[in-house]
Amino acid sequence: MNNQQSLIGSANARQNSPAGQVNLFLFDLKNEANEHGFKADESWNVRIVTEDEITDLQKKNHLVICLKLQPTDLLNAYLQVKRRLEQSLSKDDIALTAEDLNRSEKRYLTAYPERSFRS
Repeated sequence: MNNQQSLIGSANARQNSPAGQVNLFLFDLKNEANEHGFKADESWNVRIVTEDEITDLQKKNHLVICLKLQPTDLLNAYLQVKRRLEQSLSKDDIALTAEDLNRSEKRYLTAYPERSFRS
């Protein structure tokens, strides 16, 4: 394996790690916000949802960014995204556990604009 292949493999491993996926998710949010002309006071609704809930969100919103993860990684990613977007956690967020996510079949971290693109 040459040095270039080694660097590419290392980059792919970082992107596939939970921390790398969070970074890519946040990168996507930033790009979409720029592309859709978000104003300084606009933000994202960040939620953990099931596959059915994603379908409903997509019907109601033009733009839904999602990331599928296992419950433990999902909870950590959710908390990281909320923290990095400087969004406060509710009491329910703080009490949430990976076991709660496992029982509820919630597997997706989603973000969608607070403003609706569809009426």
